Amino acid sequence: MDKRKEEFLARLRETFRSEAGEHLEVIATGALAIEGSGGAERASMIEKVFREVHSLKGAARSVGYRDVEALCQELESVFAAMKRGNLSASEALLDAIRPSLGVLRAMCEFPDAPPSQTSLEREKEAHATLGRILSGEIPDSSTASRDVRNSAPIKDENLARPAADGVLAPPLQAMDSANARDETVRISTQKLGAVLLETEELVGAKIAARGRAGELRALAHDIAEWNKRPALKAARRGRGQARELAFAELLESEVLHSKSLEYSLRNLAAAANQDSLFLGSVADRLLENTKELLLLPCSHLLDGLRMILHDLSRELGKEAELISLGEDIEIDRRVLDGLKDPLVHMLRNCLDHGIEKPEDREKTGKPRRGTITVAARAMEGKRVELTVADDGAGIDRTKVAHAAERMGLIAENEVAGLAEVAAFGLIFDSGLTTSPIITDLSGRGLGLAIAREKIEKLGGTISVASTLGVGTSFRILVPLSLATFRGVIVGLANRSFVIPTANVERAIRVDNADIKTIENRPTIASEGRALSLVRLRDILGLEIPEKEASRRLRPALVLRSGDRHAAFLVDEVLGEEEVMVKSLGPQLKRVRNIAGAVISNGGTIIPILDATDLVESASSAAAKTGRPAEHFDAIERRPRILVAEDSITARTLVKTILEGAGYDVAASVDGLDALTKLKMEAFDLLVSDVDMPRMNGFELTSKIRADKKL
Repeated sequence: MDKRKEEFLARLRETFRSEAGEHLEVIATGALAIEGSGGAERASMIEKVFREVHSLKGAARSVGYRDVEALCQELESVFAAMKRGNLSASEALLDAIRPSLGVLRAMCEFPDAPPSQTSLEREKEAHATLGRILSGEIPDSSTASRDVRNSAPIKDENLARPAADGVLAPPLQAMDSANARDETVRISTQKLGAVLLETEELVGAKIAARGRAGELRALAHDIAEWNKRPALKAARRGRGQARELAFAELLESEVLHSKSLEYSLRNLAAAANQDSLFLGSVADRLLENTKELLLLPCSHLLDGLRMILHDLSRELGKEAELISLGEDIEIDRRVLDGLKDPLVHMLRNCLDHGIEKPEDREKTGKPRRGTITVAARAMEGKRVELTVADDGAGIDRTKVAHAAERMGLIAENEVAGLAEVAAFGLIFDSGLTTSPIITDLSGRGLGLAIAREKIEKLGGTISVASTLGVGTSFRILVPLSLATFRGVIVGLANRSFVIPTANVERAIRVDNADIKTIENRPTIASEGRALSLVRLRDILGLEIPEKEASRRLRPALVLRSGDRHAAFLVDEVLGEEEVMVKSLGPQLKRVRNIAGAVISNGGTIIPILDATDLVESASSAAAKTGRPAEHFDAIERRPRILVAEDSITARTLVKTILEGAGYDVAASVDGLDALTKLKMEAFDLLVSDVDMPRMNGFELTSKIRADKKL
């Protein structure tokens, strides 16, 4: 085979892997649906699975994977017999088929890997099992169940698969391997067309930018030539009346040329502004359309959960079904990938700790089969809510409290009075478990801790609610996309930082009189609960002396991470905006308190703060400083002035003069902006312009005088 044919076949086989993955998902999901359905619905599902196996067989034949084709041929014969009614689609028969589907998935995922001895034996066993089924030797239920446990089941996490070197890959890989093929993704022509259209519009912007560059070069050349003009040289060389005449001529020419130059610059600035608006519009649309390409329906994730639940329930001797809602809700593929492990951990928790044994459920009047519901729902602010709920035994608050007391998370005298919400929040702490034994599935107290950590790394939150004897519900909120997010910009020690809005419960002003000392830690009361109060600058280790004026009210943010909260004093809250995340790179993969960075309009890199780390650091920072509330204001501060001026030139000039005189100066762009800052922060003096947009100086003064606090 020549090189071109080899390259073509390699591309074709890569496409096959992606296509095979889609076929296998439908086959696996369909096999589960057949088991739980009946009548016309079952017949429809058998037909669907039959067609998918047939299509997979044809795809394997086209790329020369004869072993895959052969196994598909036997599976096709089995489902064809089901269609004709020659085989009954019983639970025992479907259980017998399951290991063969697992072997088929392994063969499709690693079709070019040298087969190991174990994989060859599994393949041979799969052929033998399918042969016995076609010959009428259908195993009974007990044999089928035993075969499922001792053989490779359909789902990837329990399937030992051949790696590229022929060595078996380890089992229980969660759901990562199930999506290892997703190096490519199918895109609808409508979405791709929208991106192409926006990209084509950028060609016009490129041509316009080239034209502007040419105009600027011509302008620079004109100025250079003007400086070489004879009149200027004559004025420099001349004496007496000749020099005066030369200067008069030069002055007249200078005025004319300056007007011409001003006219050219104004036209160029106006054109550049139009280019900027156009580029901004195209870039925004292109970004949104590109993000659309990465969106996948939740069904992409939920189908895998259904297979996991089926096998885990068999292993634990329980009966449970998965109900999924909102499967058509589309989420960024990267978010879906990040949710795989958390959802698997929660599914295991619901099944192992929540759903009771069938006989125990019957005693309490519940159906033998438990229900786990996974629902997706679009929320405001480009967020998605995922709920994982079971109808099991619920969480025993007392057991959780005693387990936390044994770990030293709470004191012995706090066990009895521990609130339900606080107790439920403890289940996410690493190592906490109420299970008396450790099994392969649970008992180490790590699952939910890992789930919370991964969800919070996505910029999301997780909470839990439970009723004893009724069930438990986990609620997850994650951003729709990872490309951009809403962030609160705060000023701190002449620097700016971004905190994800999803982690900001609210912005407040802290009154010095409200700061209390509890266990030698500054604390404030908020909505009936005590919150640790720390300076954000202390957490970040900023050594720069405080510049904010000594004042009674200071801005602070209440941050949440799961069920934990803390308040952080900042210098100022600058506002909220949508920002684009930039990774710090592998060299700075794990920097304490920093999650990434954004680039401001001025090109400045602004760090994104990790709210989870901040909240965890709050208590230790407060304990380390040991600073009582009465000493919280002990640092000497400079008088603080607010400048309200709409002209950037005048604003910069006044600010520079005042800072040079030793004052701490903040600026606002108009009267309304100044009034907002005055209500959020404290200043000793206001310097205001008179004529400003939105609110002039007279209106601003009236508003200030009408407010008793100001």
